Amino acid sequence: MPRLNSSILISLALTLGTTSAFAEGFALAHHKSNAGVIDTETLRKAFTGRLKQWDNGAVVQPVLITNEDAPETKFLASTLGMTPRELLHRIQQEVFRGEIRRPTAIKSSADCVAAVRGNPGAVCVIVDSAAAGLPPDVVATAFKK
Repeated sequence: MPRLNSSILISLALTLGTTSAFAEGFALAHHKSNAGVIDTETLRKAFTGRLKQWDNGAVVQPVLITNEDAPETKFLASTLGMTPRELLHRIQQEVFRGEIRRPTAIKSSADCVAAVRGNPGAVCVIVDSAAAGLPPDVVATAFKK
């Protein structure tokens, strides 16, 4: 089972009042036990079932807005080199094959934060503005290409 090497992860501290703290106005939200910068390949593995477990032992749980027009979905898809439709189709295929847990479907960045609070393995894309004032058990980190 692939594991994420925590020694290569770098924590990113957020401060209130920071504008555009993240590339293109988006960040990854995840539980504080998985704090750090996640590169594009790790993100791809997490959303396609090739990464099953984080360093802390938590099972990877993708969380995403299933609306193809949502900015978070468009950003995630473009970061992974796909269209939103291709991304959602790929995830659906991997769920059917049993390679990935069914993603938690949400409607907004605020829903993402709630999902991450309840699951140490959850990971999702949020808009930059949602990163301000996060609860202490949720961390937002920058994408590293």
